[in-house]
Amino acid sequence: MGRYRVGRFLQVLGMIILPFGIASELVGEVGLGQSLLIAAAGTLIFYVGYVVQNQS
Repeated sequence: MGRYRVGRFLQVLGMIILPFGIASELVGEVGLGQSLLIAAAGTLIFYVGYVVQNQS
């Protein structure tokens, strides 16, 4: 049960980080490259959470 919750938490965290990276580029706080890195990090965190959740 613990791995399931950790996996779900990571998925939610990834879904929060992804649009933050895109929105920060639209506002002009970061460049396009940094925005893509933030979005890629959010996607990676989501994927890790998906893998952890499905292993339980």
